[in-house]
Amino acid sequence: MKFKIIVVFVLSILVISCKNKPAQKADGDLGLIRISKVQFEAEKMKIGKPSQQPFADKVYCTGVITPSVNGKVKISLPIPGIIDKIYYSPAQRVSKGALLFEISGQWLINIQKDLAESSAVLSKLESDYKMAKGLYEENIGTIKEYTAAKSKYYAEKANYNALKKQLSLMGLDAAKIETGTFYSSFPVKSPISGYVSSIHVAVGQYVEPQQSIAEIIDNDSFQLKLSVFAKDLHKIKPGQKVEFYFNAYKAEKYYATLNTIGKTIMSDSKSIECYAKIEDRTNRNIVSNQFVEGDIYTSADTTWAVPEAAILESEHDFYILLLEKEDDSIYYVKKMKVDIGRKSNSYVELKGEMPSKKILLSGVYNIMLE
Repeated sequence: MKFKIIVVFVLSILVISCKNKPAQKADGDLGLIRISKVQFEAEKMKIGKPSQQPFADKVYCTGVITPSVNGKVKISLPIPGIIDKIYYSPAQRVSKGALLFEISGQWLINIQKDLAESSAVLSKLESDYKMAKGLYEENIGTIKEYTAAKSKYYAEKANYNALKKQLSLMGLDAAKIETGTFYSSFPVKSPISGYVSSIHVAVGQYVEPQQSIAEIIDNDSFQLKLSVFAKDLHKIKPGQKVEFYFNAYKAEKYYATLNTIGKTIMSDSKSIECYAKIEDRTNRNIVSNQFVEGDIYTSADTTWAVPEAAILESEHDFYILLLEKEDDSIYYVKKMKVDIGRKSNSYVELKGEMPSKKILLSGVYNIMLE
């Protein structure tokens, strides 16, 4: 029994040794490399021929996600006021016309009072103006009286219309205010759909008109703002495709189309700002000010190529392995020096004469060249 166990152990070692044994050169002057079929299966090697693959010339670029010029708004007040209520928080989605804030304060009372008073005064001045005009046309009144009445009427009318327009923009009914019914607060609504980027105020805070109280960003307007080196300017043009990714994570790619090329070279970076329209701007992974890297595809063609896993490098030269022959247990391959070009999608371009025989397409990394 002990003898049988030893024999099984020795045979197991031999099998494993044969499986992991690197390819060996065959005897003779043919310069052939032997690969056992056991090793071939263990290394998951494949045999085939070069294939036609698409390759593209491209320009490297960096940039950020940014909204379009109409896709970002800063909210401010038309008059000074106090924040009564805040209806949204940062990162919340809002629709165009959604109520964001309610504002109160003495300025709101004053402007309503001014409108109500102006409305009453305007009514009297209109009556005076019509009377003076009638008397003047009948040669009873003087030109001076007519001109004075006309000037007062139109001056007050301009004041009334300005107040009415301002209150209308604040979402308040001027006709209601003219009757003496005043609003205690006025609404501030979102001018676009998007999400709340930031809120800069708190309930009870006094706010001046020039102060920004919130920022809304429309994520449907997201675009790429790219930086391209000036030396590559002659290669790019509107309409070219852009492939980009986030945080050096190249496994997940996104796409855009170049639509605007800048006309000024940035003095600090020696680059040009370009803009590209993102194909899927609603993707949840795309957020404002996110850093991106990518390539602008400037031209494309199709040529002969092999997988990168088929290429062996030795002393700065590159080789593929031609299948010369095989028998029941051995593949016989021979190295062939090649000139390689571009790389794309795990394929390498082959230049010059194409091999007429089949080659090893993968699993060659353990094969030693002499």
